[in-house]
Amino acid sequence: MLTVYPFRRCMAPIVVVAILATNATPAKAQHNTQRGATFGGITGAIAGAIIGENNNEAGAGAAIGGAIGAVAGGLLGNAADKDNALRQQQYYQSRQQYAAPVYAAPQPVGAVSFTDVISMSRSGVGDNVILNQIQSRGVQRQPVVSDIISLHQQGVSETVIAAMQQAPTGSQLASAPQVVAQPTIVESPVIVQPRIHTYGVPVYHGYPHRGHVYRARPSYHIHYGH
Repeated sequence: MLTVYPFRRCMAPIVVVAILATNATPAKAQHNTQRGATFGGITGAIAGAIIGENNNEAGAGAAIGGAIGAVAGGLLGNAADKDNALRQQQYYQSRQQYAAPVYAAPQPVGAVSFTDVISMSRSGVGDNVILNQIQSRGVQRQPVVSDIISLHQQGVSETVIAAMQQAPTGSQLASAPQVVAQPTIVESPVIVQPRIHTYGVPVYHGYPHRGHVYRARPSYHIHYGH
């Protein structure tokens, strides 16, 4: 059975371990790390003193138990502090993103890349088809000297490379105003043909008109004879 004197004797290492555990962390130490090391050191020192008392080594047991408890408690507390720090960092980052959102510039959608041109050239696609793709979709960026050398080494023809240098980028095509083709109205002259009226010969029904007929009157001659 434990006596009062040996237990008092083992309290000195416990107090020393507690002080060392408290001072082992710097002034700017995190709260959970310091508290875990202190509580772990005190608990370990008490447990070590009780175990060491059976072997008449209460002081050594308290010192060893306190050291082990302080280390274990400090590790657990440090893990909790790191978790809290990570949560605070995520919270601050979310607040900053909400307060001042950063909008990234949209990437050209559908623009022809250097990889697309190389893949089409290696697959045997004709230059006319590649040129149609470049003209209709644009390029992601116009090639510079190093890009021209690389494209030439990959088997891209000079015609395609020249078209890529002159082609607009995808962002330029996206920002360009759309031109709506208006229907072409062709005005043709209207020619009015004159109408020709044809009148037929009138037909009269009835007796034919013969006009006036003059008849000679008989003449009478009176002769007086001798």
